[in-house]
Amino acid sequence: MMGTEFTHINDARGFIVDRLSNDSLLGRKGYVLRQALYIIDYDPAQQSYANDLIRAICQEDLPRRGVTPIEINLYDFVLSYLDEQDLWEPLVEAEADEDTSRQELLSMLQDTVSVKDLIVPYVQETLDSHTEANIAFITGIGETFPYVRTHTLLEDVASRIPLVLVFPGSYERHSDGTTSLNILGLDQGSTGGYYRATRVFDL
Repeated sequence: MMGTEFTHINDARGFIVDRLSNDSLLGRKGYVLRQALYIIDYDPAQQSYANDLIRAICQEDLPRRGVTPIEINLYDFVLSYLDEQDLWEPLVEAEADEDTSRQELLSMLQDTVSVKDLIVPYVQETLDSHTEANIAFITGIGETFPYVRTHTLLEDVASRIPLVLVFPGSYERHSDGTTSLNILGLDQGSTGGYYRATRVFDL
């Protein structure tokens, strides 16, 4: 099935709101939740616009439709955690050190910001504590890639409401049936994880 394509993410605002305020998709008013995972992918060059768009959709558009959304920004959480633990400065110093390779820096980040021990509990707690929410947007995916792997996060999070992953790049289905998130336009191939998801633009 051919999806609806938009040249600029801002042009998709009305479309996204229409699709994500549908009672059938939300599993409310007598409908059973059929699927829990959706994707909004966009041109990486439009990231700042996408950030503002999702904020406006969450704060203005969906509430006007009687939908209560929450946004879980992984990047904001990571920055806050590093700052609270006084870990930001050491990482900045390591990045500035010419003797520290990119792989070493990535390993430091992965050790410091564990998906299973830190990100998963945060996301799960946020979902569980917002009992009024009808839908959740997971953002900050591009900014935290590659040290936060989204498929690792999704394996351990249980949600009673639809989750919408918002990221710069593309969602791809391969000929062998596998799928991947090509975050920032980087082809992940078979290493990109498996996602039973639907692009919002294919609804």
